[in-house]
This record gives sequence, C-alpha cells and structure tokens, in this order.
Amino acid sequence: MATQTESIPLSARHAERQDTPATEPVLPPIPRKKQVVVLLSAFATIALTIGYNQCFGVFQEYYLSPTQDILKPAPATQASPPTALLSFVGTLCYGLTWGGGILVNPVMSRLEHGAWAPSGHSTRWWRRRGSRLLTPRTITILGVLMMSAGFALASLSTSIWHLLLTQGLLLGLGMSLLYFPLLAPAPEFFTTHRATAMGFVSDVN
Repeated sequence: MATQTESIPLSARHAERQDTPATEPVLPPIPRKKQVVVLLSAFATIALTIGYNQCFGVFQEYYLSPTQDILKPAPATQASPPTALLSFVGTLCYGLTWGGGILVNPVMSRLEHGAWAPSGHSTRWWRRRGSRLLTPRTITILGVLMMSAGFALASLSTSIWHLLLTQGLLLGLGMSLLYFPLLAPAPEFFTTHRATAMGFVSDVN
C-alpha cells in the first residue's frame, strides 16, 4: 500500500524557521567600568606571575654573587657553585604555575556549574560551609597569601632546599591559584575589542 507524502515548499520551510523563536539566551551588556577593572586585574596578575617567573635570573645572579647574605655557605665560595640546583628553584616555580591548572581549572569549572552546591537540608554542615567559602575570590586571595608567604619565608632561607620549598613550591602554587581564576574568564568580558584587550593583558610577556 503506497503512502502519500505531503511536500512542503522551501519558501514555507524558511518562513517556519524564521517564525521559530531563538533558544539561545541573550547576554546582558557588560559595563565599560567592569571591563576596565577586569583588564587591569588581569594585567596585574600577569605581572605578578609570568613577569616574576621570567625575571628569576635576577634572583639567581644575586644568590651566586659573593655579596649575597642569605645562603650559607655562599655559593661563590664553593669550588663548584650549585648553579643547576639554584636554577631548579625557578623551574619548579614556573612549572607549578602552569601545572597547577590541572587542579585549579577543574575546581573553577565545578564552581561555575554548581557541582558542589548542597543538594538539600541533609547535607553535612561542613559541606554547606565549604561550598559557601570556596569561591573564585577566596581562591585568588589564598593564592596571594601563599605568594606573600613564599617571598617572606624565602628571605629567611639559609640553604637551597629552603628556597625550593618557599620560592619554588609555595610560590609556584600560589601563582597558579592567582593566575587561572583571574585570567581565564578575562576574554569573556570583551566582544568587539577582545584581541586588543588580550594584547594589553599579555604585554608584560
């Protein structure tokens, strides 16, 4: 038994497609003042993280100089100065700055989509309190505190392994906590001048 199919002209299909309302949400306009704040914040973040990592050679030159008064005994007085070990301090810090994104980015994604939000009254109190405290702002503040502690403790170091723990490990983790929550969302605040904005932010490099 043959079935008859009704053919719809292409013009009618196009009209139906135009009458269908768009399902994509319209984003509200972003104020210029907020764009400026995001731009300056991202610029300062780059200066405090990537800018510092790129000038670690200044610290290394001081640590190897005969006038330094931090490391004991001074590397300049040794027959073979531990240049490679001192270089590893900067390498560790730089590696953790980028490698920390493996942990920071999934946390930011879960916070953005509310994956850790309490589902009901039966949720334990520590989880409800943790979900309220764990925000992008607290993550960046924690990063700043870790960076400050890393620099402060590095000034009290007397050996290279102290520098590895402070100026390498602690500072690198703090930079990662500061870098990704501030810089990753920056392009979302710009539409027409996004390339110019990101060029200004990355000008520190």
